[in-house]
Amino acid sequence: MNMLQVLKQSGVAAKGNPLIFVPMLASIVFSAITGLILTGSAMPMMDRFSGEQIAANPEQALAGAGAAVGAFMIVSILSSFVSFLAHGMTVGMADSALKGESVSLKTGWERLVSRIVPLIIATVLVIAIVTVGMILLVIPGVIAAFFLMFTLIAVMLDNLSAGKAVGRSVSTVKKNLGATFITLLVIIGLTFLVFVLNFALVFIPILGVILSSLLFTIYAAFITIFLVRVYQNLDVQTDRSPEVEV
Repeated sequence: MNMLQVLKQSGVAAKGNPLIFVPMLASIVFSAITGLILTGSAMPMMDRFSGEQIAANPEQALAGAGAAVGAFMIVSILSSFVSFLAHGMTVGMADSALKGESVSLKTGWERLVSRIVPLIIATVLVIAIVTVGMILLVIPGVIAAFFLMFTLIAVMLDNLSAGKAVGRSVSTVKKNLGATFITLLVIIGLTFLVFVLNFALVFIPILGVILSSLLFTIYAAFITIFLVRVYQNLDVQTDRSPEVEV
């Protein structure tokens, strides 16, 4: 597997099918609006309390803090869930684009809906496993995320159940350890590049926020396309791991 060729093919698919970016963009907009509504309603409860007022009314201050923390947790859970669904829809659209088939939001949505139940279950499983791993000193969570990177792709492309998709992802990474490790390094490199660009954008008033959101949309969608293309090239059925060219 030529990694540069995979990147090129992913770029061509993305450039030729701009609708692929829509699910991720919708996810980001949803998260932003939800965050503004929930945190915007909770934070004023905290702002009403000064240091003296907190000491005088600890119960009310605690209630305000609880509302704020609860709002952030709800936003985080909803955002993660919606982003996973957007990822699933993008996977289906990317698969069609990389196969030279027509890509539309309608077909992407229909494909997502047809796999919605196993996709939701797989999403919950992945989040739970990685979260537990993160609690156990972070490193186990990173390792879990590495071995589960193809779970949702397996659900969408191979029509597997959530449990079998988890197993397929783990076995695929194990059988193609070299290729998947190079894939991880490429993703880390792209993530670092986006981080640097995003850092520069934060200094641009108002417009910087919009550009940053667009940048993250492009990044998230491209990574999904890239992972789909890598998965299509990997040996998922035998014990032979393909050679990787950079």
